[in-house]
Amino acid sequence: MTMTGTVSAIDPSALKSKYLAERDKRLRADGTAQYIAPTGELTRYLDDPYVSAPSTRAAVSREVEVAIVGGGFGGLQAAVALVKAGTDDFVLIDKAGDVGSVWYWNRYPGAACDIESYVYMPLLEEMDYTPTEKYVR
Repeated sequence: MTMTGTVSAIDPSALKSKYLAERDKRLRADGTAQYIAPTGELTRYLDDPYVSAPSTRAAVSREVEVAIVGGGFGGLQAAVALVKAGTDDFVLIDKAGDVGSVWYWNRYPGAACDIESYVYMPLLEEMDYTPTEKYVR
């Protein structure tokens, strides 16, 4: 928008070219070969440091209506939407010892959301909760 409130003309072709040019800067010819396999001493990065003892239970095999892969922001939102829609026959699957994804793994002191809490945090009204900080921890 301009200062007068009118919508500026957008050239979709030019915009797409710009985004493709930026994407091309990040692409590498070696593709996934650029990554190092977690072998030897690097295998420790496959372990969840926040779980005191890895689970040794037998594999779970059951039929569910919905399987949500990933317990991060999107997975938790999907679970809430399913419950609101009356579906409780679902399972949330994640490699980590608990849900949260980025917020589960990144526990460094002072870690906080870089987006205002009111925008980033869903379901505030439903939970009758008001964040106490603009950028919540």
